[in-house]
Amino acid sequence: MARVFRQFMVLSVRSHWNLYLVVGFFFLAGVAAGGWSAGGLETTKVGELQEYIDHLFINADLERNAGEQFVQVTYNNVMLIAAIYLAGLSVIGIPVMLGLLFVRGFAMGFAVWFVISEMGWPGVLLVLASILPQNLILIPAAIFAGAAALSFSVLLVRRGFNPEINVWANFLRYSGMLAAAAAVAVGAGMVEAFVTPNILELLLEFPG
Repeated sequence: MARVFRQFMVLSVRSHWNLYLVVGFFFLAGVAAGGWSAGGLETTKVGELQEYIDHLFINADLERNAGEQFVQVTYNNVMLIAAIYLAGLSVIGIPVMLGLLFVRGFAMGFAVWFVISEMGWPGVLLVLASILPQNLILIPAAIFAGAAALSFSVLLVRRGFNPEINVWANFLRYSGMLAAAAAVAVGAGMVEAFVTPNILELLLEFPG
């Protein structure tokens, strides 16, 4: 499934690179804004977040039931794709969809920058072990979904000037593409629930 999705996404990027450029820009802008916000935190906030990060990585992920975690993270991932899907069904949903990707990028940029800035090289390893694996799957799926939503919204605009455009066929295609993105998001949830905790546990077992 992942291989088919990857091949389809490559073809989609080649055909609609301008849409991916727009969607990718908003996501990367969110990453940059999140990193900038993390770097400008007050000392008291940094201390509070550091305590939370320590608890999150050292205790919560290793003690949580993997099945429960899978349900929770998969729900969040699928809801992100579903929100993008619904936003793409109308022209006025375009800002909403771009805002969702910006916020997702902001959260990721904030977390990555904060962990690395506070922990140095151990923070880099922590990011590679706990944040990167699932996001290598989820982020491409979200960007793919965003580009598809933007494409369908543009189609609706064109439909207003050209009634001969077949919206129904494109709607079915759009729904299928977002369903595939949701399936990949489920795969990201599996990685986060069953793979990432094991990688993190191995990392925390190293001395120093």
